[in-house]
Amino acid sequence: MSELSKKQVIDYLQQHPEFLVQHPELLAQLELQQQAQGTTSLVHIQQRQLREHNSRLKNQIDTMSKHATQNELVYRLFTQCHRQLWSNYDFNTLASNLQNIICTNPDIDDCRLIKYAAKYDGLVKHSLSNASYYLGRIHQQERDLLFSETTQSVAIYLIGDTKKPTAILAFGSNNANHFAPEQDNLFVLDFVRSLQLRLLELA
Repeated sequence: MSELSKKQVIDYLQQHPEFLVQHPELLAQLELQQQAQGTTSLVHIQQRQLREHNSRLKNQIDTMSKHATQNELVYRLFTQCHRQLWSNYDFNTLASNLQNIICTNPDIDDCRLIKYAAKYDGLVKHSLSNASYYLGRIHQQERDLLFSETTQSVAIYLIGDTKKPTAILAFGSNNANHFAPEQDNLFVLDFVRSLQLRLLELA
């Protein structure tokens, strides 16, 4: 009879997981051989794998919990911002109040609602040509149009038609990793749509 291949042994044990339980003397021999070679036993290998699996699960849970906490904070902030839309009757007051609310988030160091001007055309062409918003880092020249030197990552939203925008809503953070392209910005986009309608009324 030809020797079994490693794959055949693996396939058999996967199909008959009770085999080693039914033959504990074999498992004991395997453990002794492993220990004699100065390596860990099968039990220790399984324990290590379980610990690694549990560690991955814990990290996933921690990440999900962190995202849930962040989403809750963002939701509350923009709920307050929605209220401001209908309690302010001029652009400058609205911009100031939005800045005060958004900057209560410890990770956001600046918030700007500014009327669109031709000097922002380069910014739009470079960072907002594929979508009406951008999250991530920007070049110094573009940063200086909107933020201070300490700003490291930004979220920029174009208000109005992309061919003829009316305003820009921008957030800046001194944390280089706070804003990133893959982030979910559902709450912000919902607010931007409402802001666009309100600015049309205030025009």
